[in-house]
Amino acid sequence: MLLALLSAAWAAQAECPTPGSSSSVAPVQARWTTEPVAVQVGEPFVLWLELCPAAAKLVGVDASMPDHRHGMNYKPSFKPMGEGLWRVEGMVWHMAGRWELKLDTMLNGVAHRLTPSVILK
Repeated sequence: MLLALLSAAWAAQAECPTPGSSSSVAPVQARWTTEPVAVQVGEPFVLWLELCPAAAKLVGVDASMPDHRHGMNYKPSFKPMGEGLWRVEGMVWHMAGRWELKLDTMLNGVAHRLTPSVILK
C-alpha cells in the first residue's frame, strides 16, 4: 500500500524533488520516507528512497552520528523497486540525536554521496 501511494505521488511530479523536501546534490537528488513514519530509538525501520533522475543507482547506505563519532550497529540492505524507488531495510538508530544519512549513488559512471541530517528525538 505504501509503495503504491509513494509511486502515485512521485509519478505526478514531472521534475526531480525540490530542495527543502529532499537532499539535493546535483545532479542526483533524493527524497525519502520511513516505515513506520515515526522512527523510534532502537527500533528497526524501512527507508523508502526515491532517486532522481531515476537512472541513478543506489550503491550504498549507512548512517552515522557525527557529534558522537560513531555509526549504526547494523548494516542495512537495499533493493530497487523500479522507477527510481529503493527499499532500504535493517535501519536502526540506537540513540536519540543528530543522524547523518550516507546515500552513495552512481549516475553515468560518476559517484555522488548525499548526506542529509535527521534529528531523532
